Formats: sequence, C-alpha cells, structure tokens
Amino acid sequence: MERSRTKVILILSAALILLSFTYERAAAQARRKVLVAYVAPSITQSIPWVTKEAGIFAKHGIDADVVLLTGSPRLIQTLLAGDIDYAVGGVASVLRARMHGADPVILATTANYSSQRILLRPDSPIQRVQDLKGKTVGVTQYGSQGDTFFRDALKRSGLKPDAEVTIIQLGGTPQVGAALVAGRIDAAVTGESGLLLVQQGRVKQLPGGNAKDLKIAGSGATINATRRSIERDREAVMKFLRAYVEGVYYFKTNREGSVRALQKYFRGATAEQVAFLYEDQRALTDSLPLPADEAIQGELDRETDPNAKSFKPGDFMDLSFLREIERSGFVNQLYAKPSR
Repeated sequence: MERSRTKVILILSAALILLSFTYERAAAQARRKVLVAYVAPSITQSIPWVTKEAGIFAKHGIDADVVLLTGSPRLIQTLLAGDIDYAVGGVASVLRARMHGADPVILATTANYSSQRILLRPDSPIQRVQDLKGKTVGVTQYGSQGDTFFRDALKRSGLKPDAEVTIIQLGGTPQVGAALVAGRIDAAVTGESGLLLVQQGRVKQLPGGNAKDLKIAGSGATINATRRSIERDREAVMKFLRAYVEGVYYFKTNREGSVRALQKYFRGATAEQVAFLYEDQRALTDSLPLPADEAIQGELDRETDPNAKSFKPGDFMDLSFLREIERSGFVNQLYAKPSR
C-alpha cells in the first residue's frame, strides 16, 4: 500500500514538473525575442532604449535587447544579414542599399527634419543666415549631412556656397565645436551633439538656423527592417511598432521617466544635459512616427548616386503598419490618458 502511494506521488510530481516546463516554454515563445541596434548614442535614436527601460516592450510581449552597433553601413549590412531585427540610424545607408538591390525598408522615423543646426559664439553679432556672407563656417566633412544641410540653407537664403561663404571641413563634431569656441571660424554646423555646448553656454544657436525653421525637409533616424522579415511574420512587426508608438507616447508625456532612462543611455551625462537634449527632441517628435514623403525626397535630392533619380519615397517605405495603428484608434487612446 505504501509503495503504491509513493508511486502515485512520484507520477504526480513528474506530471507537475512537465506541466511547469510546458507552461514556461509556452510563455517564452509568447514573448518574442527581438534585437534592436542603433548606430550612435544620440537623442534621435533613443526612443527604443526608453521604450525598453519603461517596460513597454515587455508589456507588449517583446523581449527586446537594444544595443549599440557603430557605423551606418555596418548597421545596415548586419540588418540585411538577418543578425538583427531592427536597425535605427541615419537614412542614407538605407536608401543606398535599396538603390543597389537590397531589401531594407523604412517602417517609422523619429523626426521629419534633420537635427543639423548653425551655431555661433555667444558674442557673435550674426542674426540670420544672410549675415554669414563673407564668413567662414566649419562642417565635419564635405558631403556630410551637415555640409549638405548648410549648402541648402545658404541657397534658400540667396547665398552661393563657397563663392560667398567659405566652408571648411574640420574632421568631426568635436573639432568643429572646438574651432568655433576658439574663434577660428565664424559659425559651425553640427547635429544634436552640439546642443551640449549650447547648454554649457559656450555657443548659441543662430535664430532660425535649423532645418525646421528653414523648411529643409530631411529625415531624422529611421526604424528599419527587411521586407523578407515582414513577409515572414507581419504580426511580430505590428506588435513591435505598437510598442514603439507607445514608447513615443511615453517619451513625449513622461519627462521624468524619460530623462531617467536617458541618463543610462548617455553614460556620464548630467541630468541637466540630458534634460536639455530631451526638450529639444520632444518638440520634433510626432505622436505617430510616420516618415513624410517630403523628408525622404529631400534625402534623395541630396544623394550623389545617379540611381536616386529613378526612385520615389514610396519605394523605400512600408507605412501599412502605422496606418493600421492609426485607424485602430490606438494613438488617440494613448493621448486621451492624463499626461505625467
């Protein structure tokens, strides 16, 4: 009798262990493992990080790793190889890969304006772009995003690049900032990283000297996947983008939580520096992160590859997911909540 009871207990214990293992495996399968890579620790590429830190990916059943992978060409090559699920970075490498037959696709963006801007020394008398006539302006490299943005800005303001404004390349953002602070150039063109110099009071922004005020269409960082991964599992992509959209909502409405997450993202930055960057990006971030045709076309217009003329913005994007999210009322439901 005792032997029979022991046997029954052992059988029940084994069954419970098996059920527990099956449940855990099912739960692990339900929570999808996703690898998101960003190309640089910049505020425009930070929303996936904030989304993870806020627990929003987990809320949507996604086990996301958000990692740094430097070099835009390398980032897109890694995406195309299938080693990551989503790539967050500048759009130029995506456009070039697609123009040469690869299958990356833009699903969302962080902003429809470049983060490039014109900076001055605090004591500079320059008040507008037209005042740069006869001046020397530093950019990182010829052909860089900052260089092409600045040449567009000059043309829109009636000035001829190189003929009426001297443009010199200085190698990198730190070198551009240092040259401006030292007085070796009259103005500098940098992306968002130059904002820390503004926050420190070492430089100031030229009024109206940014892409939005100058109405120079361009793309911030884009969220990219591959067409084959979309075809393989549309449900997974939809789940990811719903989480991303909610992450955008969190970023726009939860300043305290976002700044706290960003301090971990920008290692070594102070809360004041992070908050300064955060406020600048929040103003540019749309509730529904749709890439605008004008922004992608602006990037195409600045491409030197002759193949660019054969493409239109729709060739690079799949907006069906965000449009479906929009129709579902999900965005309206989010922003109907009281903000924090």
